[in-house]
Amino acid sequence: MSNPLILSARQAAQIANKRSTLLVDTRPFTDYHKGHIPNAVDLPMTEYHWTDTSPTGIRAFTNHMERLLGFIGVTPNKRVVFYEETSGMMAARGVWLLHYLGHRKASLLDGGLRSWSKAGYKTTTEPTAPEPGRFTARVNPKVLATMKHVQGSLNNSDRTILDVRSEEEYDGRLLRAARAGHIPTARNIDWNRTVSSQGLLRSRKELERIYSKENILPSKEIITYCQAGYRAAQTYLVLKLLGYPNVRNYLGSWFEWGNTERAPVEK
Repeated sequence: MSNPLILSARQAAQIANKRSTLLVDTRPFTDYHKGHIPNAVDLPMTEYHWTDTSPTGIRAFTNHMERLLGFIGVTPNKRVVFYEETSGMMAARGVWLLHYLGHRKASLLDGGLRSWSKAGYKTTTEPTAPEPGRFTARVNPKVLATMKHVQGSLNNSDRTILDVRSEEEYDGRLLRAARAGHIPTARNIDWNRTVSSQGLLRSRKELERIYSKENILPSKEIITYCQAGYRAAQTYLVLKLLGYPNVRNYLGSWFEWGNTERAPVEK
């Protein structure tokens, strides 16, 4: 198998029992305990927020994630398959994270546990103990956006800032930081539009239509952001799936920007 970003339930089942595959359940442990894919380790991704994108903060983030992923068993030769309940933001955050740390063998299970179960594959309540391995980050800074990078993009016609939060968050009706609104010049496409009612990613044609209609062009660098870099990671993955060459996830996202007094805000 090459290095696909997305795996169907059937494709994941074909490699699930191989020693070269690491399955990672990114849901909270309470959900993992109720039932998960056999051999999957649990990594509750929402517990690993990071909102400091200063040089010091990014160094700390990188070191912390390197140790964490090594602890759960990530090694250079393993294919890592992230999943959650559907094709959601927590599993996508795992894929983006490995891309940032220089590990390209990362995939998302399309439709998550829901599609796995619907296809008739077994689940278990027996937890899988991690087998720690040696993992050394080879950082790819081109998939990460910091506050400084975003600030330098506000008047750059070669870059598009893409807000993937809800319309209420974008226009300032919903307050989730010290200030409400959005980053100046940012366009808004809610990440939820990319997922079907069955929890699967929409077809390539549908996804292309969503972004082309809003003039999100692959010729430009795209910077995605949300509240904490999770929904933004899902849109990062979708855009990479569509062949966009230059996509960055703003790790600090609105939590950092909206709580920084000097950062400009639009409503």
